[in-house]
Amino acid sequence: MAVATRRTAEGKYRTDSETKERATEIFAHWGLSLSDAINVFLVKSVEVGGLPFEMRTETPNYGRISSHAYKPTLNSEGVAILPADWEEEDE
Repeated sequence: MAVATRRTAEGKYRTDSETKERATEIFAHWGLSLSDAINVFLVKSVEVGGLPFEMRTETPNYGRISSHAYKPTLNSEGVAILPADWEEEDE
């Protein structure tokens, strides 16, 4: 069972007003204050020994994702020819 500790240490952070406002709204939806959410982040960081989420350098975009997508051959009507429709000699 987790032992509740008193929050007596104080910290400061800097962010822009839009980020603070948007984050406050998101956390309020879950019944958390901004202070609660920051504390959750800190506790989880200690628990996992690092950032509690994966860091990514960029957001995937359609171009990068579509380059890995299966692109079926289309028939004369523009309908995809799926593997179940392949004839024996096509394989």
